[in-house]
Amino acid sequence: MKEIELKKYVNLMATRFLEDPGVIFQIKDLKRADFLFSLQAAGQIQAFSEYNAVHLLDDGQGLLIGYSSKELPEPLLLEIMQQSSVKLLEHATEGELLLMQSRAILENEIIPQNWHIKYFDGEVFHLLVVAIDKSLKGTGAFRKLLMPLILSCEKEKIPIVLETFNPDNVPIYEHFGFQLMESHTSDKIDLTCYCMMREGL
Repeated sequence: MKEIELKKYVNLMATRFLEDPGVIFQIKDLKRADFLFSLQAAGQIQAFSEYNAVHLLDDGQGLLIGYSSKELPEPLLLEIMQQSSVKLLEHATEGELLLMQSRAILENEIIPQNWHIKYFDGEVFHLLVVAIDKSLKGTGAFRKLLMPLILSCEKEKIPIVLETFNPDNVPIYEHFGFQLMESHTSDKIDLTCYCMMREGL
């Protein structure tokens, strides 16, 4: 992805996810919060792009990041996650990194690893990021981005799973056939993780 194109999608992620409860918790009170999140977003887009796990609407209007557990097994996924953090590690101060890491650990405590196995012990498609430009709300852009994935997974009979900290996302995904399977909270932080699945029909 060319640098000018990457900037459009980084800006899109920053605009949309800086309103997300999980992201707000991770970067609140950091003086360079916007800059640090943009580095994180750029790293994530670039790393997953190398494995065809990024799907786009033209001109920075929509972005979807997701992967098949068969195509990106856990050891490879770990490498991609490490690769996606390189830009952040190069530019963040030690204090910023320590704060972000400690908060990420607290968040991860309420995201059960591989929670979906109790419902389906096989290949799944893991939806990580969906971002649509605010100006496109109500235009069908979200459907345009998501439906090819849904149809492909239905054809292969692969469930789609996701986790979100934003309760507003739950009814949106329910509209597309996802079910809220479980939710997890913590007495340490004011966040809830919603675990959702769309069965492979």
